[in-house]
Amino acid sequence: MARHKGRQPRPLAERFWEKVDKRGPDECWPWLGSIDTRGYGSIGADGGKPLLRAHRVAYELCVGPIPPGLVVCHTCDTRHCVNPTHLFVGTQRENVLAMVRKGRRQWPAGEQHPKAKLRAEDVLAIRIDPRPPRLIRAEYGIGKTTLHQIKRRETWRCLP
Repeated sequence: MARHKGRQPRPLAERFWEKVDKRGPDECWPWLGSIDTRGYGSIGADGGKPLLRAHRVAYELCVGPIPPGLVVCHTCDTRHCVNPTHLFVGTQRENVLAMVRKGRRQWPAGEQHPKAKLRAEDVLAIRIDPRPPRLIRAEYGIGKTTLHQIKRRETWRCLP
């Protein structure tokens, strides 16, 4: 009995480039395929493996392997851009620092932050509280580092 082979899978590179809007060499090349919830393009790997980020595939196809421990960053800050001339490798720390430096990382401040456990009036009271740290920490349910950062104005900088 002969086995039916079915449709042969197409190579990743072939499937990849048909989903790219190639523009001028210095322009962003938008990914036309699937976009994930964070705004990055994604494409299925060969052999039914998990989805790959499109900008990482572009880098590997055009530049080469991504060294272990490094991430692929965008000079254009456009997450769905796959133009290889807009991509470079760096550490995650470098990527985050560049994002902060460019003003693209905007977290809610103070009480609006999703992990905030204190209210603004609590923080203001903590700053002027003369009691021993262990008593302050016990009252507000905070740790040593949090108390230290509040007292030194390293956190809650949105307050006067």
